[in-house]
Amino acid sequence: MGKTTSLSFYWMTAAFVVLLASGCAASDEDKVVAIATKEMGKNTALLGRIFPMFSKFFLRDTSRSSLSLKEVFNAVMKCIDNREVAIFAAIGWGLVPLTQSVYELFNRVIDKEMKHVEKLTPEKVKETVHKVLLFKPFKQTFTYQVVEHISQASKIGILVMTVDALTLIGKMMGFQHFIMDHISGVFSKFAYSGWIAYRVKLLKRYFLEKSMGSLGRTTDLGKLNLVDNLLDGTIVVVWLMRMLDFLEVETGFAVKSLFSVGATGTLVFGLASKDIASQIMAGLSLHLSEKIFEEDQVKFSDGTSGKITKMGWFETMIQNSDDVVVAIPNSQLTGQRVYNLSRTPHSQVQQTLRIRYEDASKIPLLLETIKEEIRNDCDKLIPGRLRAHWSNFEDDHLQVVVDAHFSIKPTGVAYHDNRQKVLQAIYRAVKKTGVNFEKSVRA
Repeated sequence: MGKTTSLSFYWMTAAFVVLLASGCAASDEDKVVAIATKEMGKNTALLGRIFPMFSKFFLRDTSRSSLSLKEVFNAVMKCIDNREVAIFAAIGWGLVPLTQSVYELFNRVIDKEMKHVEKLTPEKVKETVHKVLLFKPFKQTFTYQVVEHISQASKIGILVMTVDALTLIGKMMGFQHFIMDHISGVFSKFAYSGWIAYRVKLLKRYFLEKSMGSLGRTTDLGKLNLVDNLLDGTIVVVWLMRMLDFLEVETGFAVKSLFSVGATGTLVFGLASKDIASQIMAGLSLHLSEKIFEEDQVKFSDGTSGKITKMGWFETMIQNSDDVVVAIPNSQLTGQRVYNLSRTPHSQVQQTLRIRYEDASKIPLLLETIKEEIRNDCDKLIPGRLRAHWSNFEDDHLQVVVDAHFSIKPTGVAYHDNRQKVLQAIYRAVKKTGVNFEKSVRA
């Protein structure tokens, strides 16, 4: 009996010691896990952050909010006035088609009435009526511009409403941050002011074209692009400064203080902006020089040639004859010689003929025949600028040069058609006189 009692006591003592040791180990392990969790929240970028972030939308986090995503979403949807959304949506996506339908219907009614008027009026009255009641396509009318602006403003309103709803949902879910208090106002301000700035840029371009005349006049085109780019830059700078002031007032965050850097920062910024400044000055120089404009056919001294499709502040886009567009920095163009083919009113076609020695006696007749054929076939020939001469004795042939000048620009379809006419005239003259060419021998 005594041995049994002592044995049971030993077993109970051992079990107590093991339980106590495991409890102490568990307590120490919990402390280590808590420390690791705390450090992970401070020092990790993604580890341990993905699933907790998404779980906020599906699991109720009582530490942040007592509401679930479904409850918050349903509550916000009930608070939204569907009449407001319907009005903005109808104006945004329905106003332009509705106005266009009414405009076209009115045009059809007027056309029917015009047919009756034309039968009863003389020709002069008919022409006057046509001029008065001449209808433009809908997208070219002032009415379209008005309803299109209203429609775009309504679409932006729908977008602002969506951001308002999402912000409200986030705050009710427990996402409390100073940004959440300002995001709706900042977004609406940026959206509407950015849209207004963009529309002002387009309106500015329209008034510039009206004030400077037709775009077909190249002397006005260069000035137009220069003024247009300068005003674009001014509008963007003014808009950015207004937005920075608004952010500072709205959030209390001095965004402009980011630009206040020390001596080292100023040096780094100056070195980084050196190339940008040189590119801008080169672009300004190209615009002010008026040597080249957009749509001009040009050739530079380094061999680059083609049509200028766009002239910007930093680079110029040139489309080659194979339709490949090349972007060239402006700083690489300002120091080169440029041949503006679009501003050259005259062109030249020159050919060198290799005549056999056996046909030397036929050369005088050949020269006169070539001149006659070119004069008869090329109406743009400049008087007194056609030359056809026996120019030299070579080792294996006689050299004849044909040089003709025309009042045609040295670019485009008209130039190549005229060049073809010259070649055909020379070929006919050679056939008529029975002269044979001497083939060149390649080494």
